[in-house]
Amino acid sequence: MLKKSFLLIIGLFLFCTTYGSNKNQVLKLTVNGVIDPIVADYIAEGIEKAEEIQAKAVLIELNTPGGLLEATRSAIQTMVNTEIPIIVYVTPRGARATSAGVFITIAADVAAMTPETHIGAAHPVMITGDSPQREFPSGPEKKEDATKNKDKKSEKKPGSVMDEKMVSDAAAYIRALAAERGRNADWAERAVRESVSLTAKEALEQNVINDIASSEVELLTKINGRKIKKKNKEIVLDTSQTLVQNHEMSWSRQLLHKLSHPNIAYILLTLGTLGLISEITTPGFGFGGIAGTICLLLAFLALQVLPINTVGLILVVLGLALIIADLFVPSHGILTFGGLICFGIGSFLLIDVHPSFPYPRISLWLILPTVTTMGLFFGVALKQIMKIRTRPVEHNMDRLHGKKAEVRQKIAPSGLVFLEGELWSAKADNPIAKGEMVSIVGHEGNTLIVQKSKKGRD
Repeated sequence: MLKKSFLLIIGLFLFCTTYGSNKNQVLKLTVNGVIDPIVADYIAEGIEKAEEIQAKAVLIELNTPGGLLEATRSAIQTMVNTEIPIIVYVTPRGARATSAGVFITIAADVAAMTPETHIGAAHPVMITGDSPQREFPSGPEKKEDATKNKDKKSEKKPGSVMDEKMVSDAAAYIRALAAERGRNADWAERAVRESVSLTAKEALEQNVINDIASSEVELLTKINGRKIKKKNKEIVLDTSQTLVQNHEMSWSRQLLHKLSHPNIAYILLTLGTLGLISEITTPGFGFGGIAGTICLLLAFLALQVLPINTVGLILVVLGLALIIADLFVPSHGILTFGGLICFGIGSFLLIDVHPSFPYPRISLWLILPTVTTMGLFFGVALKQIMKIRTRPVEHNMDRLHGKKAEVRQKIAPSGLVFLEGELWSAKADNPIAKGEMVSIVGHEGNTLIVQKSKKGRD
């Protein structure tokens, strides 16, 4: 009885300690890089965990050049619909919250930055890489320019109308987020329409963020006791004597997140294409096809996040089509040469670069060796393979007379024999069982005439 009571007390103590420590926790998420669907899922998972352990708050340490607006909306929807306070902290020194990062920072219940960081440039860009036209210029506008712009509105193409709608939608979205949290909604709209940016000090002065803090400890100390509004409820932040618990991104998410870099996506796309073409032209046991399919699937996963330039994509596809066509059409290498030029130019243009979008162009030092490798692969290796495959079979059949072979398929009266590493069709006057040794006594075309060997196996 005493033993059971002791165990019960220990269990209650551990439960209360764990429960109490959970309630005094701040769950920290680290977002470093492009905002994509992987990051949006990571934020949603972290907030869900914070709700389970009843954490005091969720601290998102942010350093991002931007990302997809849809992924950003998904992350923000999770942030604004939870009852747990969300703190966004742009850190470390030298970090930034640009493009999609502005939306996430503005949507936070508490927004803070480290000194020597900056925020802004939230002008949306189409996934094809085309930048929507600005409705308002970034600097002072002369009356003549304003009049010209006004006159041009009637001449806008359908694409520019869609671009303007997207900008207006994003501007209204960020303005609503800023107004709800008592932040500078006018600047937030300008960040979308004009791609303006601010340093940490300027952001604090213009009421874009709430605090500047040099460290995580300083931030939690500053915001302790602060009142915020969350879903029409007033919450007093209690960040004193809290334990900051890291919630790391899983290795699988980290891998997928890394794949969204243009250079990596380009390598995967090239390897996948080469693998599939190799499988088609030289059928084997399927390694090229399996590896190529995996690489292409990973490449497509990465490319859905990247701003693809339509012209670049068409040139890449056209280049590959010309190279493949040269394997079957005797053009003496002209199609391969033209295809490599198209593929190289298309590779350089594949990722569209814009000042307000976070992705770099594919490295020229990656494109050059890739094009060279593809030239060797298609121009030398596959050319020789295709030549061998289409060359008529030539054998000096007389040299095989008198040699011995092993029966691999029962001969009755026809079957298969194994000779010098090859399978041959064979026939005999009498049935010969599998595994027997036979002697070659003649041939009819490419079919061997055999008889059972009197000496048995050699």
